[in-house]
Amino acid sequence: MAMVDIRDARKTYDGGFEALRGVDLQIQEGEILALLGPNGAGKTTLISAICGITQPTAGQIEVGGHDVVRDYREARKLIGLVPQEINLEPFEKVASTVAFSRGLFGLPKNDALIEQILRKLSLWEKRNDRVMALSGGMKRRVLIAKALSHEPRVLFLDEPTAGVDVELRRDMWQIVEELRQDGVTIILTTHYIEEAEAIADRVGVINKGQILLVEDKDSLMTRMGKKELTVELDAPISDIPQSLSDFDLTLGSDGKTLVYAYDTAAERTGIARLMAALSEAGLVVRDVSTAQNSLEDIFVGLVSDEQEAAQ
Repeated sequence: MAMVDIRDARKTYDGGFEALRGVDLQIQEGEILALLGPNGAGKTTLISAICGITQPTAGQIEVGGHDVVRDYREARKLIGLVPQEINLEPFEKVASTVAFSRGLFGLPKNDALIEQILRKLSLWEKRNDRVMALSGGMKRRVLIAKALSHEPRVLFLDEPTAGVDVELRRDMWQIVEELRQDGVTIILTTHYIEEAEAIADRVGVINKGQILLVEDKDSLMTRMGKKELTVELDAPISDIPQSLSDFDLTLGSDGKTLVYAYDTAAERTGIARLMAALSEAGLVVRDVSTAQNSLEDIFVGLVSDEQEAAQ
């Protein structure tokens, strides 16, 4: 059974705007899913529906086998949420803010756990400071500590490192890795696609309230990732010779670089044939280098294709 099971989830707001349009998504225990999508794609609405912040118009969502509408108390106990917006009681002290969140779920006091969480997030020295005295980055750390205080089995990170310092980002991913090893399911939305590329098991792409795909990250990059071979010429040329027209080549603005795109999954890359053709055309190659499409390239391509299809 999936830890998070979403079937035909829909959300229509007053006025008829469809924020979610039949979302189907199953997330397994202990996996990290990166949910990518442009602004307004439905990422935050989907997370809000799972967490019980907003109620879906139709469909069914279960967390740990508990329906988020009919059995919302049990479902909510399993969930930790780090929201985008910083909304903390400014006059409360850091330690009591985090401990209070644990109490909201009816769990007994556990000073040792709270200390452990605060130390991991470099908040222990600030435990007696009032929230209003903290920097923006420290407030973000408090949000993360609050989300972890009741030992959730599903953790939602909604743009957790947007606008924060490199140190917090590093601490955040270290904690994420420790939680994964403990079997916690983690759903991450981020604009830092390189982070998703580094830590996610699977990638989901959402746009206009619909899931475009959910796929294992490595297989997605193998299937859709293209490589580029950059050829640096010894002398500039004004145009690509007609004899090279069979190749997918782009001439750089300096006239000295040719970029050749090829499919990594193809039986033959065509590189050997290209090098021979360059020599036959009288072009002297000075250097060659390769680069593979990133997850961001794939994501942008998917969303662009979907938008073109809709027009």
